[in-house]
Amino acid sequence: MDHIALQKELQDQGLIILPGFFDPLVIGQIQAAAKAVFDIQFKRFEIQGDYLLQMQSLFENHLDEFIACGKMIQSGLIELYQLAVNPQIVQLMKDLGLAHPLMCTRPVLFFNHPSLAKSEHFYKTPLHQDWTSMLASDDSLVVWLPLMDIEMEHGPVVFYPGSHKLGPLTDRLENGFAQVDFDRAAYPRVQKAMKLGDIAVFSTLLVHESGVITNDEIRWSCHFRYTNMEDPTFIENGFPHPYIYKPSQELIDKYLHKNS
Repeated sequence: MDHIALQKELQDQGLIILPGFFDPLVIGQIQAAAKAVFDIQFKRFEIQGDYLLQMQSLFENHLDEFIACGKMIQSGLIELYQLAVNPQIVQLMKDLGLAHPLMCTRPVLFFNHPSLAKSEHFYKTPLHQDWTSMLASDDSLVVWLPLMDIEMEHGPVVFYPGSHKLGPLTDRLENGFAQVDFDRAAYPRVQKAMKLGDIAVFSTLLVHESGVITNDEIRWSCHFRYTNMEDPTFIENGFPHPYIYKPSQELIDKYLHKNS
């Protein structure tokens, strides 16, 4: 499909799914790199069993280390950042109408399962739009991709095509998400199994939510967010950037005291 047709589909539906966009071997390396970070702590604590059992044991018995591993793969996984600036994605963003694409948040990597969360919103996102948490350009886009073959039992993302035309539906965040009141029955529902290498691209105004995980496998995925620096409204608003990344003084005090 040529980029004019993709632009039209994106404008009409707020969503396009591109099978086989990336080499599966390249994407598989990201999950392997993320798992390798957790493996270091598994070895430290001599945790045995299949991968879900190992993750459950680390989560239940060594929560600080579990959270730290999650932060490391979120903030510093080199393979993840390399994919976010991959020339294929950058060119796709331009082809879809972002004249001057820029990443407006850090890349995000998810590893989701009900047994690895203290509450539901840590593994299952509610109905929400991404735009409110970003305040990016009106044509800003999210690229979402699985880091494994995802079947329906893994709870792939549920999209509601056309909902992006409603504009922002809330000005509030709850648990980090711009949750929205939305009539699911009023719009079509798209939820698809996706293979390693497939990507979904959608408007940051599109209403979507996590599917329900019904198997005993961790769902690994990632997403990247891009804004258009030449969008007139974004320029007029002064390029707002609501994300704040800063160190935790409490954690610094804890470990300095521990090692003193």
